[in-house]
Amino acid sequence: MRTARALNPNAAHAADDFPRQVSDLIAWTSRPEHQGIAARPLGPHAPPVWILGSSDYGAQLAAWLGLPYAFAYFFMDGQGVEQALDLYRRLYRPSERHPTPQATICVWALAADDEATAAYHALSRERWRVDRQRGVYGPLRSPEEVQARGFDDADRPMVDAMRRRSFVGTAASVAERLRALAASLDLDELVINTWAHDAQARRHSYRLLAQAFALDTLPPLEVA
Repeated sequence: MRTARALNPNAAHAADDFPRQVSDLIAWTSRPEHQGIAARPLGPHAPPVWILGSSDYGAQLAAWLGLPYAFAYFFMDGQGVEQALDLYRRLYRPSERHPTPQATICVWALAADDEATAAYHALSRERWRVDRQRGVYGPLRSPEEVQARGFDDADRPMVDAMRRRSFVGTAASVAERLRALAASLDLDELVINTWAHDAQARRHSYRLLAQAFALDTLPPLEVA
């Protein structure tokens, strides 16, 4: 919170100011100059502006402004996603650039060559989530450290609940569950976010999932 206050001393009024800030951002990215400020570098077209949120507020603001909306599914393992997307679609006001609503969700997922390896690397996020729930903040711990320490009996219900809702496993199993989730929410796309203590495991997860999804319509991808 000290860092957040340093970056935004007026955070207490952030919710009231946010709609105006979004409108300013749209103006800055779509006009050569706004309020005497020029955004640089200029590209051939304005970058798309999305609203990312994890509550009904963001969904309603995106609908009011006629902007694409991304629900941060990974914040609360999907809690509230159906209501947020329903509000966004029902209240959507068409805009010139976005005549129809465009929604996605940001999901945490981790794939590996086998289920055991994926579960092993997921330990880092599980430990981080448990610690954060207790008010203990810090970087991701290595899976070796988490495995050696284990989880207390008091942690077990939260860990078990996370594992039931998680997208962790082989690329085929994770991709199948992600497709089912997208279909249930009537989505054309998903954003996948992966935290892992081992950068190689993170990159390998992205590579495996890219290949799993590309196989639907394309030959196997070679991802660097």
